[in-house]
Amino acid sequence: MPERSPRVAGVRFRNAGKIFYFHAAGLRLEPGEYVVVETVRGPEVARVVIAPDQVVVDELPRDELKPILRLATEADLRRADELHRRAQELLPEARRLGEETGFPARIDAASFTLDGKRLTFSFTSEERLDYREFARRAAQQFHVKIEMHQMGARDRARLAGGYGICGRELCCASWLETFPSISIRMAKEQELPLNPQKISGLCGRLLCCLSYEEEGYREMRKSLPKIGQRCSTPTGEGKVVALNILKRQVTLLVDGQRIEVGDRDLGTVVRWDPSSKSAAPPPSIAREEAIALGLIEPDAADLGEELPGDGLEPGYEPGPGRGRLPGGGPRRIVPARPPKPESPPQQPRPERQPAAPEAGGARRRGRGGTGAEARPPAAAARPEPQPPAPPAGRVFRRSGAPQQPPAQGESGPPSSAPEGQPGAARRRRRRGRGGGGQPGPAAE
Repeated sequence: MPERSPRVAGVRFRNAGKIFYFHAAGLRLEPGEYVVVETVRGPEVARVVIAPDQVVVDELPRDELKPILRLATEADLRRADELHRRAQELLPEARRLGEETGFPARIDAASFTLDGKRLTFSFTSEERLDYREFARRAAQQFHVKIEMHQMGARDRARLAGGYGICGRELCCASWLETFPSISIRMAKEQELPLNPQKISGLCGRLLCCLSYEEEGYREMRKSLPKIGQRCSTPTGEGKVVALNILKRQVTLLVDGQRIEVGDRDLGTVVRWDPSSKSAAPPPSIAREEAIALGLIEPDAADLGEELPGDGLEPGYEPGPGRGRLPGGGPRRIVPARPPKPESPPQQPRPERQPAAPEAGGARRRGRGGTGAEARPPAAAARPEPQPPAPPAGRVFRRSGAPQQPPAQGESGPPSSAPEGQPGAARRRRRRGRGGGGQPGPAAE
């Protein structure tokens, strides 16, 4: 077990910065407390992230550690906030001064030490720049010692912060201490699209998260054949043309036909020589033979078992057209629906008989009539049972005759009364006298 030192504590000067170790000087410190430490620039406020009894000696630097001065008080924290606001107010003036002196880089940040005697400007540049003229003019204008700190593109992204394409806060701004070494080979091994917009971060460099799964991809590739590997299959020798590492799926080219082989058949049905890419592969064996030899463990499909609640038929055999997806699939048992209750037979409706034409030209309208009398009698159009007799029709009078109010029971709409009733006799007399209509066959 490594030796532990109770006299050293680890602190950070910003949220996701590097951890620096200082001598605890006998102080009892807890993670999260703020302390005042002595740095090469001067006194500064830092936050404890590793307690003195949690530091491993193997992680300590070899040079002599500087002591922690004291625990930070409320006055120290207020002064640090005030100096931070003052440094932000000086940034526009420093940028204007950089344009006047011809300083090509943009100044991104500024910070004071706790005693206010030193001002540090951070700028981004990939090349070394001559900033001596700018530092001299800035010291004369701000009346403090000026220190220049050059940053890279990743340091600038950490300082600015933000969110990545994954929707989470940038790793460098939240927890990442050091920047890992990233190469385009990692993106190729993980089969990612080589599109700079998809594999680059806000800093314009390759994503740091490409290194997180690199070791896992390497381990998975060891158990898969390489592109171009010769493999033996039950139908002949094939060649690997594509890989899907996450699905553990291999695409072979056998006799000019592409065949996709899953993880279940790799190593038994499809075999290859892992030590050589061009050597002849070992012969292919059936899965049943591999199980009998103890090369692989049988699964539920080999034992003929069913997963509980899968709904597959017993003794299911895959075949074309058995499922909803192309190429076959499991057919599920669907319980039959109960039969619907039979409805009672309906009685046939009686056929409608054509109404006999009314004698004496019943289709002709009288003077001032509405044409309702031309309709066939309701009693003749309906079979038994006979409907009740319609009410008496409205009395039509000649023009010039005194109008009388209709009697009780005559206010309804006119109806065609069958022959033998008073309404029909009056209509015949009116037609015979030539009133309103042409003479019918009876009048001739």
